[in-house]
Amino acid sequence: MKRLIAFLVFAIATSGSLTGAALGQSDFYIRSHYSNGGFTGSHEILSEPKEGYYEARYCDLTFWVSSSTVAWTEEQAAAGQSLVVEEDNGAISRTSRKIVCDNYKAFATLDDLGLKPAEIDKIRGTGDTLDMKSSRIRTIRDAFKQYK
Repeated sequence: MKRLIAFLVFAIATSGSLTGAALGQSDFYIRSHYSNGGFTGSHEILSEPKEGYYEARYCDLTFWVSSSTVAWTEEQAAAGQSLVVEEDNGAISRTSRKIVCDNYKAFATLDDLGLKPAEIDKIRGTGDTLDMKSSRIRTIRDAFKQYK
């Protein structure tokens, strides 16, 4: 019986330390805030390469981002929002989040991603997926106007 209890205690202690190691991996986000501090939105950025993502620098740190994330940060900055790169280590408390870059001038732009000028124009132009989303919302809104 003592061996069983000792085994269970060891198993519980070991599983807790393994879980802590898995939770210790950090996620990174670009967060946007209004000037009054209110949350606007966020995009996840990666600390390791992934297909379809581009290498980008934020305050001398290297991340991998989608072109739509970079376009979004450009739009947010143009709208006067505050942008930060934030590390979230997965803990439950708010103290698990740490700002690692708060200098928008050190953020990557579409020009930094090595894209062809035509690709950049397409992303920034009317063919951008962000515009399609807002157009879709307008269509839905207009469909319900008669029900007011």
